[in-house]
Amino acid sequence: MAYEFQRSRKDALYITSKANAAAGANSDAFDLEQAVGGDIEPLAVELALPAEALLSDAKVLSYALQDSADGVTFAQVDPCGVITTQTGAGGAGVAAKTVRFRLPPITRRYIRIAQTVTATPGTLSGSFTVSLLF
Repeated sequence: MAYEFQRSRKDALYITSKANAAAGANSDAFDLEQAVGGDIEPLAVELALPAEALLSDAKVLSYALQDSADGVTFAQVDPCGVITTQTGAGGAGVAAKTVRFRLPPITRRYIRIAQTVTATPGTLSGSFTVSLLF
C-alpha cells in the first residue's frame, strides 16, 4: 500500500475535541496499542483547527504531536516532530485549517496533541479536534 494513500475512515473512539486555552491545552490521549516499531503505517492523524477571530496580531497558536510509553509522561516526538501553527494577522485572527499527517515510525504507544500559545493571545473561543484516520 502506498504511503500517500488517503485515509478517511474515522472511529468515534478515536476522535477528541479540546478548547483552545491561553494557558495551553492537551487533547485526550489515544492508545495505539502497539510498541515502538509497530505497524502504524496504516494510520493518519487529522487535526482540525478552529478559526480564532480574536487572536491578537503576531500571536501564535502551536499544535505539536507528543507521545508516551506509559500514557502519563508525554514528550514531543523527536527528531521527527510534527508541529503546525496559526498566527494572528491583520486584526482578523486566523482562519480555520485542517492538517493531516502520518505518524513517524518512532512513535510510542500513546499520542496526543499539545496546544500552546504565545503570551496574551487575545480571546480564544474555538476547540481543536484530533481524529485518527484508518
